Amino acid sequence: MGGILTAIIALCKAVPVLERLFLGVASGIKEARAKARYDEKLDTIDDAVANARADWFGMSDDEIERSGTTNESSTVSESGSSSTKLHESSTEKSS
Repeated sequence: MGGILTAIIALCKAVPVLERLFLGVASGIKEARAKARYDEKLDTIDDAVANARADWFGMSDDEIERSGTTNESSTVSESGSSSTKLHESSTEKSS
């Protein structure tokens, strides 16, 4: 095994094109492995965020997206009726 590896290395050094080819292949493999590890880490982070949101809101991400709302209260108060006329007591005082 060692003799075959030595012969490949010697051939690569003798023919620079082959050396660049093998270095390119090795670099591609290294980048593919790094990307796989990076994607795995991002998936882990995404899962942690999804679990935290589910614990916080009591719903899964799919349920939150489908309902379009969260369990937060509205900052706008709701009145019993909507009207554009003035309150009667305020008109009586100004007359």
